[in-house]
Amino acid sequence: MASVRLVLVLWIYINVLIKVMQASLCAKIHTPASLVLAGSPVSVTCSIEEDCLLTKGKDFRVAWKIDNDFAPSNLSYQESKRTYGILIPSLQRTADIVCVLCVADNNCQIVDGVTVDVGYLPTIPKNLSCALNKTQSSRLLCRWDPGQEKAILPTKYILHVSRANSEKSQYEIPPGQHLFLLPRNSYDILSEVEVYVTAVNVLGNATSAPLKLIPYQTAKLYAPVIKRFEALSSGCLRYSWSLSPTQEWLQFNFSVELRLSNQTEKELVVPFGVYQGNTIKVCGLRHGTNYTSTLRVNYGSWSEWSKPITATTLMRVPAGQLETWLKVNDQDAQLYWKPSKHFRANGWNLSYTVNSNDQIKPLCETQGSHCFFNLTKGIKKVYLRAKNAVGSSNHTQVTVYRKKGLGAVSNFRVLPQSETSVLTVWERPESSGVTGYVLEWRALCEKPAAPLSFSLIDKNNSSAIITGLSPYMPYNISVYPKYEDGIGSPLTLMAYSSQKAPSVAPNLTFVDIRHSEVELGWDEIPLEQRNGIIQGYTIYIWSDRGDLQEINTEMTNILVENLKPLTVYYTFICVHTMGGSTNGTIQHRSTGHTDGMGIVFFVIPASIGLALLFIIVVFTCFGKHERVKMCLWPIIPDPANSSIKKWTATDSLQGLPTFKEDKDPVLVYLSHFSLLDLSEKEPLKSDYVKESQWSRDIDSRNESHNSFQDRSSYDSTQDRDSVPYATVVFGSSYQSHSSPMPAYVRSDSTQPLLEGDDPGSPPPYENVSLGRRVPKVKHFNAFPLNSTQSEENEEVWEEFPMLKSLEIGDTDHN
Repeated sequence: MASVRLVLVLWIYINVLIKVMQASLCAKIHTPASLVLAGSPVSVTCSIEEDCLLTKGKDFRVAWKIDNDFAPSNLSYQESKRTYGILIPSLQRTADIVCVLCVADNNCQIVDGVTVDVGYLPTIPKNLSCALNKTQSSRLLCRWDPGQEKAILPTKYILHVSRANSEKSQYEIPPGQHLFLLPRNSYDILSEVEVYVTAVNVLGNATSAPLKLIPYQTAKLYAPVIKRFEALSSGCLRYSWSLSPTQEWLQFNFSVELRLSNQTEKELVVPFGVYQGNTIKVCGLRHGTNYTSTLRVNYGSWSEWSKPITATTLMRVPAGQLETWLKVNDQDAQLYWKPSKHFRANGWNLSYTVNSNDQIKPLCETQGSHCFFNLTKGIKKVYLRAKNAVGSSNHTQVTVYRKKGLGAVSNFRVLPQSETSVLTVWERPESSGVTGYVLEWRALCEKPAAPLSFSLIDKNNSSAIITGLSPYMPYNISVYPKYEDGIGSPLTLMAYSSQKAPSVAPNLTFVDIRHSEVELGWDEIPLEQRNGIIQGYTIYIWSDRGDLQEINTEMTNILVENLKPLTVYYTFICVHTMGGSTNGTIQHRSTGHTDGMGIVFFVIPASIGLALLFIIVVFTCFGKHERVKMCLWPIIPDPANSSIKKWTATDSLQGLPTFKEDKDPVLVYLSHFSLLDLSEKEPLKSDYVKESQWSRDIDSRNESHNSFQDRSSYDSTQDRDSVPYATVVFGSSYQSHSSPMPAYVRSDSTQPLLEGDDPGSPPPYENVSLGRRVPKVKHFNAFPLNSTQSEENEEVWEEFPMLKSLEIGDTDHN
């Protein structure tokens, strides 16, 4: 199997090789130039051989490919019968151009190809310069910038030199070099020459702009050397100098400049013009002052500055007055001073002495610029002197003002001028007699504490500029008016010369968290990290639902309200100055459940309202008891579940409406019963009542028996065959009532009448006439006790258990 596969691969390889060989023998390609200038037109031709096996007996056509892409057909043309060509109007990069032979069935085969390289002209050399090397050889060195080459093509440079007498010379520069040291015989050191450089490659050349110069004027001198200096008594310094050791042989007149500088004065440059010799002298300098000195020379061009040395003038005693500012608080005095414009220290290591006429011993001695001491009440003036190693200056008189609290200035403002200066403006005090102003300032964040600075302002000025401030540093600035007899009250402001965003943001803390509000608090930023005056704070608070709140405040705590319970809120603080803002870190907290205080505020009003409602209802019920009872709970007797012990006229009228007019008697419903308190020990003869209970409440068994006999005679004949339904007749006590009494009371029981549908039932009850008298019945009497009647009564009582309870039997008269 492996051998078959190997044979197949070899066959394919040989077949392809044969086709390639056939194709390579079919055509020849030609181009006028294999390297062309970028953007130039390029033409290529392809000639098909007559004996080409690919075209014998077949129709064919020729196509072109440029970098594996078929070229547009409009670029190709047929030069002769079997010669074809392509014209590329502008070739911008190196390209592979191939000739492709295609037979009728579009089977295309590459027959030949060529690579056309694209190049660029050399870059024009720039910044050509030549300088005379001031060594003993005195040769002219020329340099130039070759520029950036666009294509990697071999480029060579040729330097051309033309003298004033039209003599020309040129020098080919070795590859890779862009400087050349011209031979001494190619130019005159004092005559003008013209120099230019040409860059050359296979595509062309480029020439720099010509440079005309006199060689000696281009000489680059090395830095000179200051050998020594001498201090003169008149405030002068004398310097001795020379050229560098390699250029000392030059014997030209050079221009010289001396530069002097110290810590208190501006830099001073003293020119000496064309100077011959090696010594220079400078005068008018301050006595006892260290000057940093350096020197340079010019011969055609300036040399570098020499190495600096420190030269010191001779000392003298200090001269001039000092500016002073005395602040007195009772017997404590603070005296500040600084040099005036006319003060000269004339030395170094100055010390200062404060004296008074009343004391031999100095009040203060110091090397600083301020002094604190005690003043007795009798001292009116003190005297300040400066002293160096040579002697002491004349004293500066300082008047002691003890009167304070005089009128202050008004509308004091501090306005930034630059990063290191501010403008102070104020208005004159209303009181007259102002002799001047004192403007003082002090940095607040320096450690150790910065010294106080001050400036004395003329009385006619109401503004001043303070310079030399540090940016982003807070300063306390005060202005004092001065009077003939005292010092006015100060006005003080904190100010910045320039501001920026604070270095840090406050640390936001959650002081208190409730269900619907959060109290936030933070500390003020330390003064050294504020970088400006705090303008305010902005609090941002939001939840995942997107309900953002933005709160601006100038306080250091805030209460955020109208939040939702059990919700996570995110918050951060932003602090602002005039120079920018700084954001704090984002923090999150969750609001809680409804708190106890909120519940109390809800429950107490609700409880009070319910209590008031309950009290109103109770008082209404007690005040209108009977009416409420009749409206809500009318007394309706239930014969099936009631038993009667006794009732009186008063009891039976309870709950009945009064009769205001004499009308026909109306039905009166029996609505009040005296229920028996039945003992649990006695057995029941019926499901409704205990018959034995009645015997205990009868006053006389005999009297009851007689009464019952009368009653039975009244009812027996009339009701033997009718339904025995109750008509209760009230006793004599009921007749004594003032209102017209009803003839009878009809029961409102819902119990159906026995034999109600019997045709022999009696007619409905009707009211009796008013003239009819109701017989007096003091007691209920028993029915006759014969056996027949007893059986019939028993049947009746079974259906009317309540009426059965009225039965009294076997009673004896007493």
